[in-house]
Amino acid sequence: MARILVYLWFDVEDYVTAESDEPPMKIIDILWKNNLRATVKIVAEKLRVLKQRGREDVIAAISRMDVGYHLDTHSRHPTLYEYLAEKDVRTGAAEFLQREKDGYNFLRTAFNRELSCFGHPGPIWAPQVYPALGELRIPVYLDETSILNLHDAPYWYCNILNLNGAGRNFINLDYFFERADGLQKIEKRFNVIERRLRTRGGAISILFHLHTIVNKGFWDEVNFARGRNPSRDEFVRPPAQPHEVTNRAYRDFEEFINYIKSCSNVEFITASEATSIFQDISTELQVDLQMLKNLLNMTMKEIEHRKLGEAHLSPAQIFHLATKAAAAYADSNLLPERLKVGQPLGPLSERTTKGARAVATRTLLEASKRVLESTETEGYLPSEIIVDKTILAPEDYLATVCSLLLRIIRGTKTPHELPVQRGRMVQTKYINPRAFKKACNWAVLPDHFEAKKILEQALLQTWTLKPAIATSG
Repeated sequence: MARILVYLWFDVEDYVTAESDEPPMKIIDILWKNNLRATVKIVAEKLRVLKQRGREDVIAAISRMDVGYHLDTHSRHPTLYEYLAEKDVRTGAAEFLQREKDGYNFLRTAFNRELSCFGHPGPIWAPQVYPALGELRIPVYLDETSILNLHDAPYWYCNILNLNGAGRNFINLDYFFERADGLQKIEKRFNVIERRLRTRGGAISILFHLHTIVNKGFWDEVNFARGRNPSRDEFVRPPAQPHEVTNRAYRDFEEFINYIKSCSNVEFITASEATSIFQDISTELQVDLQMLKNLLNMTMKEIEHRKLGEAHLSPAQIFHLATKAAAAYADSNLLPERLKVGQPLGPLSERTTKGARAVATRTLLEASKRVLESTETEGYLPSEIIVDKTILAPEDYLATVCSLLLRIIRGTKTPHELPVQRGRMVQTKYINPRAFKKACNWAVLPDHFEAKKILEQALLQTWTLKPAIATSG
């Protein structure tokens, strides 16, 4: 049987309800007794409140787990979507850092470690966060979204490892214990997933909002709904769970954990451990001319992530390789025998190709030198490439450069002019606009909220999307 990885993660976020302090300690005790570790994503304000209440015992319990960041105040307005609504990826990342650095530093200092991961509040996943995670040395995005899904499996996006978008392989434990047969149903769901992955392997994501053990509703939806921002003395707690339901939650959770442990092919991992299991080996590649030729041929048909040996390359990496090859040829009339793979991010705005239907070959080669310098200096693909009087969208520039490089590799005479090729960018199929629209209807957001810029940026950064493959075990 193939290897199946299970990442169990808890969001500890309710800083309204004093009763919600208990579940993390009790659930972690259950894990500790069973010699297991999970990932706890905690809101900075929750930690502040725990300290104010003198709950050093809860903090000590959390410190035994893998610890991730779950925003400074989670649902207080402006929320993540509200302050990123009009930002591109670069300016949005700067905004995120400005607003979140205090909460991040508070958690990092309190737990005396680097934080292993980040995840969004509610359903509001946004691509603008990713460059900021690199700045904060947070290597993993751990959450669940239906906005971006790559075959229900881990992936790389904006050069960050994503355990985010498990789709059919996702299990939510919230409220499963409210019914007497909840445990039976959740075990059946796990069994269905485990059987599906048994032959090829994969990863299973299991989420538990621990405050649901004591609350019948979400703490933020009763306080911050539709843009409200109450003061602390105006906070109200959700309806309480009956004591027998809370007690059953602990019993059923432990039984479920033991059920998973009984599967011999299943391995529990944390976000921290995922970084050594999933490694991006593409940057170690030395791409020779035959490998480059294969990539160029495939890219002429469709612009998508590609497998090269044991590594996967994103379209942005292929763009960078093709541009490096063209820029080198512009200088020496020779193609490099080997090329190293870079990791640029996608473009920051959407453009369409305008101008002549053909470009001068020499002008295109000279333009590739400017594109290479811009990409390596800025860290992003250019949103448009100017070749004489023609403006090329990145996908059309890439397809046109691919056609030129293939002529050079094959030894075909290069014409004075090249027809502009239309690149077929298919990566955007992994973004679900309907799921994004649904996220904009989250109960916490103001009525009629829209953030079209976030969807635009999500589509543009699919240039960086590729599978994450387990490389050890």
